[in-house]
Amino acid sequence: MIVKRLLRTAILLTFCFVSGNAGATDSKALFMDMARTLSQAQQFSVIMHMSYDAVQDSGQKIEFSELRKVIIQRPNNLRVDAKQSDGDQSELVFDGKTITLFNKSENVYSLTDSPGNVDAAIRYAGGKLGIRIPLARMLVTSLPQELEKMITEVEYVEKDTLGDPLDHIAVRSQDIDLQAWIAEDKLPRRIVLTYKNAPGQPQFRAEFTDWNLAPKIPANTFSFTPPKSAEKIPTLLPQSQSQPGQTKKGGAK
Repeated sequence: MIVKRLLRTAILLTFCFVSGNAGATDSKALFMDMARTLSQAQQFSVIMHMSYDAVQDSGQKIEFSELRKVIIQRPNNLRVDAKQSDGDQSELVFDGKTITLFNKSENVYSLTDSPGNVDAAIRYAGGKLGIRIPLARMLVTSLPQELEKMITEVEYVEKDTLGDPLDHIAVRSQDIDLQAWIAEDKLPRRIVLTYKNAPGQPQFRAEFTDWNLAPKIPANTFSFTPPKSAEKIPTLLPQSQSQPGQTKKGGAK
């Protein structure tokens, strides 16, 4: 039986960029410019086409996919609409006071008090509640500082010219190898994470489209009104979280 295995370090708070020596000052500058562009944006929207490897007990890798639209309006508004390859759909909405999780497929929702800004909500959601927010670190304003603490190596691979020109950069940390393709607007178009110390060295991949640093955001974007038939429950969180290399049955929720 094929079983999905979540990469918890990617699914929660791991957007683990690294940079460093390799005689690649320009590469580090490009990389950190990207981080500063994301952290300084007062609002943005983006669509993430993501996939991850689920390493089976046999060692075979099976790929599963997910599509997410993220909208941020700092300091205290966040919305994530997600659809998984198995058809499961969900919403996460933060309005500066409450984190709302809504599972459209099961028509149930939960509310968690979390007053503060987007940064605090993301850290609380991922660190305390175990809510999956893929590449969450790229959504916080402290991204450049956090990346500097992790830096080990960086190399410039090439100028990718197959479409719009992209700077292809390879970076490393103790646990993760990362590749980033960065456009001239200093925003990422593709990210690949390889968990080199996890069994089977699974990967997490993300393609970014429709970047907008000045989106027109409707007033009701960050408010949640449950459907009349929706059921309020204490939590939508899984009973346990999977680590890389551990099997979790029931799919990636």
